[in-house]
Amino acid sequence: MSPMIETLLSDDVPSVKTIPSSITAPSIKEAPVNDAPVKEAPVNGAAVKAPAAFPAPFNKRQIPPSGLTALYHPLAEKTIKEVNDFFLEHWPFESEKYKSRFGVEGWCRVTCYYVCQSLDDRLALACRLVVVLFLIDDILESMSLDEGRAYNARLMPIFRGDELPDRNVPVEWISYDIWQDLRACDRELADEMLEPVFAFMRAQTDPIRLQKLDLGSYLEYREADVGKGVLSALIRYTGALRLSAEELAIAKPVDRNCARHLSVINDIWSYEKEVHAAAHLHEEGGVLCTSVAILAEEAHMSIDSSKRVLYQLCREWEISHEVLVEAALAQKDTPDMRAYLLRIEYQMAGNEFWSRTTPRYLNPTY
Repeated sequence: MSPMIETLLSDDVPSVKTIPSSITAPSIKEAPVNDAPVKEAPVNGAAVKAPAAFPAPFNKRQIPPSGLTALYHPLAEKTIKEVNDFFLEHWPFESEKYKSRFGVEGWCRVTCYYVCQSLDDRLALACRLVVVLFLIDDILESMSLDEGRAYNARLMPIFRGDELPDRNVPVEWISYDIWQDLRACDRELADEMLEPVFAFMRAQTDPIRLQKLDLGSYLEYREADVGKGVLSALIRYTGALRLSAEELAIAKPVDRNCARHLSVINDIWSYEKEVHAAAHLHEEGGVLCTSVAILAEEAHMSIDSSKRVLYQLCREWEISHEVLVEAALAQKDTPDMRAYLLRIEYQMAGNEFWSRTTPRYLNPTY
């Protein structure tokens, strides 16, 4: 485990720390992943504490302790305001209620955890991309799968820059401008993100979502649906990390292990949101597709029991991460490879911290 990763096993409330950074920013804030709330992660100027537990009947002793620590980019707050203000001005939110939720749900915030060591001039670009993908994902939940595929098919050539957008359609011109800006900053690494983004978009409307899956098949599907390929490419883009095809193949087991962790952590915390979506949105776009329900049915256990078992499984994947990283570095040990693998670890930690704090999951009906 990297010396920058601090194991936090106590229930005491630690302060958020700053640590030296080798990137252009002066410091990166740490946020422990364990049960104790932390004092950082402000949302729209208001301090938000990580919940000490699941909603009742959970308590904090039922969440296994983690050895991971999430890092938060030092330019996060400035960037969050800048990007949120842009979308609040230009995006056609379906309702005032949805618009009021936008900043609170923290899509920019989670990006500042996902790419906590981003070069300063690339952080806002990453945030804009992740936000527009979240917004598109929410739109797809209200569509049939066929409608969603047609919607995405219109956007893909715009993302590539092969077609010009309709400037009267915000999703088109905003997406086009984001990708043009990404390419203007670093064309090579921006173009490397295209296919992972398209794989993510195809997974959102894959008919497999409507099938009854076992846990293994579900995790394989979710590797694309959770957008891990996008997040991995975003690590490389924001850090200007150039890995060869050989290095990416060596790192793939680490990436896949991380994808499982991201998927299941999201499933645990978003279960109530998914149930709400299944009840109120399109019967295909909002279909309930989650490891929590799958394991509960396969193992004949309650939803709460399924969450607890899955949480322990995530902690095992954290241990596997260390083993897989050692194996990868034994094959190819370069500065960019080390930086990439470490940032995958921060991505797991940051995803959990955000999942445990976002009203998107904790209060899906507010």
